Amino acid sequence: MRLDVGEHAIILTSPVTKRGMAAGDIIPPALTNYLVYKFSDRSSDWIDWVKTNGDPSEVNVARMEKAREAVEAANVNYYAVLNEAQIQWKIVKDSFFGMDFWQWVIGKYAPLSDADNARKATSVELYEAMNVYHGPDAAYPAQIVNGLGRTTSSKALSPGYNQDGLIDDADLINRIFEYAKKGENIPDGDLVQSTVRVPQYTLSGYTSTVQSWIDSSSRGASRDQFITIDIDQGRTTKWENFGFKEVSGSGAGLWPLLSAEVRVGDQWESRILSTSGRENDIALQLAMIGVQKFDIETGGWNIPNVKTRFPDRIPDAPDALSPKVARILSVLAAYDIELKVNFASGIRNEVDKTYEEVKSTGGRMSVFGFHVSAGADNGSDNGSNEYIETKFEDVKWDEASGSMTLTAVKGQFYPTILGAVAHRFD
Repeated sequence: MRLDVGEHAIILTSPVTKRGMAAGDIIPPALTNYLVYKFSDRSSDWIDWVKTNGDPSEVNVARMEKAREAVEAANVNYYAVLNEAQIQWKIVKDSFFGMDFWQWVIGKYAPLSDADNARKATSVELYEAMNVYHGPDAAYPAQIVNGLGRTTSSKALSPGYNQDGLIDDADLINRIFEYAKKGENIPDGDLVQSTVRVPQYTLSGYTSTVQSWIDSSSRGASRDQFITIDIDQGRTTKWENFGFKEVSGSGAGLWPLLSAEVRVGDQWESRILSTSGRENDIALQLAMIGVQKFDIETGGWNIPNVKTRFPDRIPDAPDALSPKVARILSVLAAYDIELKVNFASGIRNEVDKTYEEVKSTGGRMSVFGFHVSAGADNGSDNGSNEYIETKFEDVKWDEASGSMTLTAVKGQFYPTILGAVAHRFD
């Protein structure tokens, strides 16, 4: 599958571990919007620190610096108070039937209103200071600031620019996933108080395509789409052979092909299959009902061009936009994935030993991102909706042939992200 990339594109890859954005008939669009928005950049961090093309006076430079610091402090305080308010709301909301979170805040939680008013006041001063600081160029950054402000407003609508997304509330998101797993619609009460405005974008055909995959799976469709993973070829192939001039990574990740945790006495012990120098002993293939590349059309979410208009930032500006930060341009998503691994004879006994230890001790293991539990929970990832969960009884292992097959738990309501192309911020 060829991906058309530009001069400023990078590819983001990992083992098959990440779920895709939720979709389908029983998933509210706000959830998908939120999950995509999590990929977004921090343009607001950039615009606050851009270096003017003019020559402002020392007074105006000092005013801008003071206004910037005040906004930062007010925002930190606001979100700290908001977090406390959300915690308090979870405790008392049953006593305020008919109220949503924001109605309760207005009438019963003055600290958040005070923090919001303080934040607005500092924003007004920053806006005015920015106009003086940038002089003739002020209109452009002001437009960006206004747009960013509207996208994060829970009340103000800007047609064609905003759409509903969920607040970053892990309990709420997990609850919505649980409803979806049961095939139930989400109660309106769980959504009314939980949406914010996020920049508009479009994933053309995403929801309908994923729903068609879900429907096909329920009718017993076969996995007739295949991706073969050639480890040996991967050792000599460069990303630039596929159009990617640069591949970025944190350098901190370790994803063993097969890892496990087994119980020995009253302690957990790790088992990791060493694959170095054994690449030719392992073959992998993914089979799935459907796979497709989805482009994310930005619409109103096209604000990073501010970095082209104002490429320089003032001295001592924080490194807010590191190479790890990028705006996703497209995702490669697949549904109902089955992983097939074949181990050569020299490695099968080691795999079998780990498999049997997991089985006999009620442990857990991960194979190319497929998480498998034989009784133990999944540790820090227990209950996570980010990973592909596989029941231990659905793992088919045959030591004689060296074949291991893993399938995801049935009834998935979101696809799996196999990779993503993103826009690099220079």
